[in-house]
Amino acid sequence: MKYFLSKLFIILFCSIFIAIGAGFTLSSLASRHHDGLFGIPFGLFFIGIGSVIMVTRLRQISKFEKMTYQWYKSTYPGNVQGNRVTCYECGNNRINVRALLNRTFHREHVCTQCGKALYYSPE
Repeated sequence: MKYFLSKLFIILFCSIFIAIGAGFTLSSLASRHHDGLFGIPFGLFFIGIGSVIMVTRLRQISKFEKMTYQWYKSTYPGNVQGNRVTCYECGNNRINVRALLNRTFHREHVCTQCGKALYYSPE
C-alpha cells in the first residue's frame, strides 16, 4: 500500500508540471504573434522535467518494491542459508548495508567484493 501511494503521488505531482507545460506550449503555438515563442521552450522544459522525474522515480520505486529480501531468497535460494546471505555473482558472504539518499527511506544491501546491489529494505 505504501508503494502504491508513493507512485500515485509521483504521478499526480508530475502530471501537474506536464499539464502546465502542455498549456504553455499549446497556447504559444495557437498565438499568431511572435512574442509567443517564449512559451514553446518554457512549456517543453516543464513537460521534460515532469516526465524525467516521473519516469526515474517510478523506476526506482518499482525496483524497491520488487527487489526485497523475500525476492532475493526465492530467486537465489542457494545464496540464503538461515540468516547468512551470499552474493549470487561472486559468492562472497560479506554484505554491506548502506542508506540511500534522496529521501528514499531504503537501504541497499551490496556485496563488498563485486559491488553488486543484491536487494533493498525499507528503513
